[in-house]
Amino acid sequence: MDTRTGRLCFGLYDELYVVDLGQVMYFQADDHYSHVYYASGTHFMLPFGLSKVESAIGEQPEGSEAFVRLGRKHIVNTRRIFHVSTIKQQLLLADDSGGTVAVKIPKPVLRTLIDNMRPQ
Repeated sequence: MDTRTGRLCFGLYDELYVVDLGQVMYFQADDHYSHVYYASGTHFMLPFGLSKVESAIGEQPEGSEAFVRLGRKHIVNTRRIFHVSTIKQQLLLADDSGGTVAVKIPKPVLRTLIDNMRPQ
């Protein structure tokens, strides 16, 4: 892992997967894989589970505080959060084109997120 530049580097056999944390809106679990969604609209899959991604983010010297695990399926960049709706069970994230991306999140997880993000 490249811990100096805000990039995660995952090696597998003769392949290298590089994730630029500055571009990430969120990660989504898919069985033993993780989908990466960039703010530019780029989407790709990593052959690693979300727990491995979470561990790699935690090893970053800075910038990792923006990423929060939401339930079993998501890791979200809180700097991209635009709106949280427990009624719709939806999290809206701002992308680079001025639009939003909706992510379906369970209501209890969103309530915890709201509580943690509110100013004290």
